[in-house]
Amino acid sequence: MRYFKYKNAHKNYNIALKEQYKTLTADEKRAIRKHKMWNKIAMIVSFTLFLSCMFIGIWAITLIPMPNWWLWEILVSVGVLFLVIVLLIVSGAVAIGLSNPLWDKAESYHLPTMKKVIFSKACAHLRDYYGLQEPYIVTKCFDATDETFQNHDVCIFVTNDELRITVDLVRGFLHGERDLGCYAFTCDEIQLAKQQDGNRLIVALQADKVVFRLGYRAKGFIERNFLANERK
Repeated sequence: MRYFKYKNAHKNYNIALKEQYKTLTADEKRAIRKHKMWNKIAMIVSFTLFLSCMFIGIWAITLIPMPNWWLWEILVSVGVLFLVIVLLIVSGAVAIGLSNPLWDKAESYHLPTMKKVIFSKACAHLRDYYGLQEPYIVTKCFDATDETFQNHDVCIFVTNDELRITVDLVRGFLHGERDLGCYAFTCDEIQLAKQQDGNRLIVALQADKVVFRLGYRAKGFIERNFLANERK
């Protein structure tokens, strides 16, 4: 088993994103700018509404008279704490509800398909470096001894007689993802075990002390495309 990682991945990824952005049409660039603008407006309005509701609510709570008897003071303090919790929930609901039209407006300029293409192309240098090739599978990593992989979509593929696992480089980095490096295993190093995780089946891939708990369809992929070929 070995682990390797591309150097300066974040810097190269940002450069690649900028290069791909240059290829967009004027209308597509305008749509992205409007999407970012409305996102900022919606965020500012949501935050302002939340703070306003909290301020009014806390001001109202401070008007509650505090009794002199110590037992009533405790009961009132508990009641005030409960009101603050309710106030947080109500303020959040009001902020989300009133600002929802602004979020919808921002989403109307969202270009998910185009952005996926951009993100995917921006990861080309990482796909080359890690040797990503067909056949491959993209599945969920629910848990791993390497905590950076937890709750990430991962690519599993075979190259140079190794089974390799890295973050999803097919669609590119989405939702704040980043390059997590690549684990490479030989056939004799890995063990697969079917496990029950709540209401779903998963497969645990283990090599020495490293464990990945993956979507169950990864089991069939690894057995067909790696174990079966390597053990002939």
